[in-house]
Amino acid sequence: MEHNMSQNTIFNCTSRGMARLSVILLLQSLAFSLFAQNTNSVGINTGNSPVDPSAIMEVKADNPGGSGKKGFLPPRVELKNQRDRKTVPIAVGTEDKAKAMLVYNTKDTYDFVWKHVYADNYYYWLGDRWERMVYTPLVYEAVIPREFYIEGKTRQEFTTNQLNPPHSSGKVNGVDLPLEFTEHPLLNRGNIFTKLDNENFRVNVTGTYDVSAFVHYNPRATEINMKPIPSESEVVYHKRAFLNLKIQRQASRAAVWEDLVVVRAAWGYDAGGFLKTATINAASVQLFSGDKIRLVIQSPYKNSSQGAGKYKPYTGTDADHPVARGFRALLLDFNL
Repeated sequence: MEHNMSQNTIFNCTSRGMARLSVILLLQSLAFSLFAQNTNSVGINTGNSPVDPSAIMEVKADNPGGSGKKGFLPPRVELKNQRDRKTVPIAVGTEDKAKAMLVYNTKDTYDFVWKHVYADNYYYWLGDRWERMVYTPLVYEAVIPREFYIEGKTRQEFTTNQLNPPHSSGKVNGVDLPLEFTEHPLLNRGNIFTKLDNENFRVNVTGTYDVSAFVHYNPRATEINMKPIPSESEVVYHKRAFLNLKIQRQASRAAVWEDLVVVRAAWGYDAGGFLKTATINAASVQLFSGDKIRLVIQSPYKNSSQGAGKYKPYTGTDADHPVARGFRALLLDFNL
């Protein structure tokens, strides 16, 4: 009995001693690995190699006991916006102390008030906001704008009742008539838009855009035979005409189209039989991924003094107008 107790006691003492010795050896190993012959610098995975004297910390990519290399994996987070202080808690009064803190953002989040943050980018804390680290592809984005442009050259006709309605007691504004683009986009840098069909485009990138458009249109308004000089032969005149040109948006999962930008063009007396350009100059709008966009024309009146001409109004080309209609969108905000 005493013999057994003596053996157990020796065994327990030996176990405790071995545990203590293991801890001491582990700490020594860590000390050698971390401080690597230089008490003012830290070396990670440097082995017996000295840490570069100019570095406060040096990390080796070698894989101890194995083949290949290893990389540095920073903290990965989903920031809510550039002013986000909750995902990575930053207490009031410590903003400056946290300057240069580095994270890797993993999710696109769009916030027009507190600014967007983009996935697969490094961000560093600047004292009052998260700033994206700029590298070569981002510089290319700034130098080469992300732009979408498409133009149509085919003739598109409409009925006189659609755009030259006869006089009636109807309210203002006729039906929306989408313009067609059978051609492929000439520009689509950054794949910011997708052509869904001949009338509709889908926004792929959320942001602030400059949008513009034009259409060459001949209202072919009612003809009038008049004798401006009684002794001369009759002259054929066209009555005046008007046209609304609109850029419309259908928000993602919405059923209704809304007007983003509207302009009105006028064809004066005796000009209603000629091709003329209606233009939407660049206007800044906020668009979201998934929105649909289309270009629309419309009669400003359901009852009109321009009357119903005997020929169909159309958008098209002639010798002086080689393009019938066009739409352009330029993405402005790059968050640089």
